[in-house]
Amino acid sequence: MAERSDESGTPSTPRPSGGGGPGASSGPSGSAGGAGGAGSPGSPGSAGSRNGRSRNRNRNRNKNHNRNQPAGSSGGAGGAGSGPGKAGGQRQGQASARNGRGGGGGGGGGGARRSGQQNRGGGKAAGRSRGGSSGSSSGARTTQPREAVAVAPAPPTETLDLQLSLGASHVLPAEVAANRRRAVRLCAWTAVVPALLVGILLGASVDLLLGVVAFVVVGAAVMYGLWRFAPSFALRRIGATPIGEHDDPRLYNLTEGLCATFGLAMPALFVVEDDVPNACALGRDARRSELVLTRGLLRRADPIELEGVLAHELAHVKRGDNGVSCVGITLGSLVGGERMLRRCVGEGREYRADVVGASAVRYPRGLLGALHLMMEASQANPAGSSLFATPNRFGPTRWVWIDPCVGHRGDPVEPGDLDATSVRAAALSEW
Repeated sequence: MAERSDESGTPSTPRPSGGGGPGASSGPSGSAGGAGGAGSPGSPGSAGSRNGRSRNRNRNRNKNHNRNQPAGSSGGAGGAGSGPGKAGGQRQGQASARNGRGGGGGGGGGGARRSGQQNRGGGKAAGRSRGGSSGSSSGARTTQPREAVAVAPAPPTETLDLQLSLGASHVLPAEVAANRRRAVRLCAWTAVVPALLVGILLGASVDLLLGVVAFVVVGAAVMYGLWRFAPSFALRRIGATPIGEHDDPRLYNLTEGLCATFGLAMPALFVVEDDVPNACALGRDARRSELVLTRGLLRRADPIELEGVLAHELAHVKRGDNGVSCVGITLGSLVGGERMLRRCVGEGREYRADVVGASAVRYPRGLLGALHLMMEASQANPAGSSLFATPNRFGPTRWVWIDPCVGHRGDPVEPGDLDATSVRAAALSEW
């Protein structure tokens, strides 16, 4: 460029060729435009002090300007004007270049245009940033875990007329509670009749209050006595005698091992001197129970078949059927016979004990073989001296035995009767 002279006639300092004119500014990309303005050089001492003060003021102005101005909106700060000199202008331009963002340098008009382009670029970048954040948020939404989908079919809308606990492999607490309530209810209904007679007699002849007191006392006494003495009455009714461990070690060992499986206390063992193979469970509850087996069963059954029979009877004890059986035998012997016993103990309980017992030993063939043994051994009518040949003795106890069809093989099986021996054997053969 051509050199100029100021008004005083002093030749001016040549300008650098990299500038873009008097208003040269630094673009956003950091390349500096014009380095500084044209000013008087001055004296060296005063120029140094002025340069120091000017640099401090320029730094403060640049900091304040860049703090108040969004990034990338301005170009270089070293425009043309009265400046301390070329060195100060270059440092100011370099500071402006460091503070700038994006774009190239140029003249004053070019700096403004590039500043506008940089603003538009900043808007696009912000848009891309917002798009990226929304994309990341949508990606976060898609990576959320899905809800679990039910695979099992929906339950039927109509209730089925089935006992849900009939095929369960273990004893349910509801079964135990139901049998306990049944036994207490049977004892209470039995105690009502004598208590009501005594209460009416005393209330009519002596005093009404005395009659009410007598009704309560007599009812409680009869109820407790029936619950307390029914097991011993049932044992005498069938003619059972106790046996110990030394009398039949095989029976004792099998029973002890199965009690550990069922979680029961060791029951008392009894035997009936009868050649017909059969068994039943008596007692008050699961803690005070008795197992009764005939001599014919102990003599004919092998260990696997005997284990199946014992598991069946211990299933009765686990469910609390033995207490109901004793009360039912007592009531059947006193008033109703076989029909009263069947109403007391209920239906389906022999099949239920088969399911629980076979599941406990995990070998249904043992119990199946025992049932076949019982059916084959008692095809003909038992001998006249047998317990099972006497209707008066066998009738009130029939439905507590594992084989209730002794002497009734030819009777037709009623629909829905799951306690018949032939029906249970057919069910076990399907396992």
